[in-house]
Amino acid sequence: MPRRARTVWVVMHYEIMGLPDASRVDSVQFHVSSSLEKAEDYIRKCWVESHSWWQVHPHVVDSEDFDEGDEANYYSHRGTRLKAAPIKRAVAAYRKFAERHPERFPAAGP
Repeated sequence: MPRRARTVWVVMHYEIMGLPDASRVDSVQFHVSSSLEKAEDYIRKCWVESHSWWQVHPHVVDSEDFDEGDEANYYSHRGTRLKAAPIKRAVAAYRKFAERHPERFPAAGP
């Protein structure tokens, strides 16, 4: 008897990092939820910097199919639903963050 497919919702956190003029996107899996609603609740309870965003996407547990589809839900750093990853906004926020915190970004060497 085949097992019923179990879908989980993977919560990814993305942020801009590196030097302000040579920044890059970094990501880490933060959480796994049993439903999209619980994943959304989770990200709205977290505090993250303004130069970051969230992505929530489904995965089928123990699936051997590597093509699970293109469904991805994006959220701002505050948990507001977005249509796409806010990379340009996050880079701009990161540059402002770097200006406010020069002690974290040493000047380039000679």
